[in-house]
Amino acid sequence: MVSLGKVIRLVLKKMFNKLVCSICGSERSVPVCCDKSMMVKDDYLLCCCSEECGYQPIPECCGKKMDYAGY
Repeated sequence: MVSLGKVIRLVLKKMFNKLVCSICGSERSVPVCCDKSMMVKDDYLLCCCSEECGYQPIPECCGKKMDYAGY
């Protein structure tokens, strides 16, 4: 059984981990890889679970990389 604290952390992470366009304000959830949200590192998205997944480019909106807005 999953603890209530873990459920709350997962819900908060889904609500507050997002990518935002600084031009139009469009929001998008941070992509998930290996059942976990990816991290933003060195202007790329990074899966911390596997070297096979590695780095992926941050999505663009309005011709510019989206900004990370995490909690």
